[in-house]
Amino acid sequence: MNPKELKNRLDARKSGSDDFYLLDVRNPNEQEISTIEGTDLLIPVAELPARIGELDSWKSSGKEIIVYCRSGARSANACGVLKSTGFSKVFNLEGGILLYSDEVDPSLAKY
Repeated sequence: MNPKELKNRLDARKSGSDDFYLLDVRNPNEQEISTIEGTDLLIPVAELPARIGELDSWKSSGKEIIVYCRSGARSANACGVLKSTGFSKVFNLEGGILLYSDEVDPSLAKY
């Protein structure tokens, strides 16, 4: 999923016409620097296998999960972990928060 698609989906979610989960897999210190408004949960990618149970209600809901990190690499790995444990509607934010800042929200701090 590209940044502009995510922005459109976030806007639609605010109006109630779309519903999905937005998962940040960066580290807490990175989230303190900047975060995409509307993020539902932070689970660092290294902790994801041990914390996958926290997402059981997400799996049973059938909603899509959009995953992001700084550049898109860790979130791509996280998507693989999620899919290998039974999540089927999982999407990676291409370019991560860096590209989102470039294309959608330049107020987000880059690091």
